[in-house]
Amino acid sequence: MPQNPPRNVNWASKGRWVHVAKGAFEKYFLHKVRVGTSEPYYEKAVMKFLDVGKIKRSAT
Repeated sequence: MPQNPPRNVNWASKGRWVHVAKGAFEKYFLHKVRVGTSEPYYEKAVMKFLDVGKIKRSAT
């Protein structure tokens, strides 16, 4: 039987950097929502640099 990895893996950290990073991500995400861009050019560039692609949906 193949073994599936655990899906409910959580991690947490403490420190000022966590608070700053959370605030920065919230501002970034809300800006994306307000402007209406789903995938800005810099996200595409980083994903291409890291060689990460999108998942293709099957037509069912």
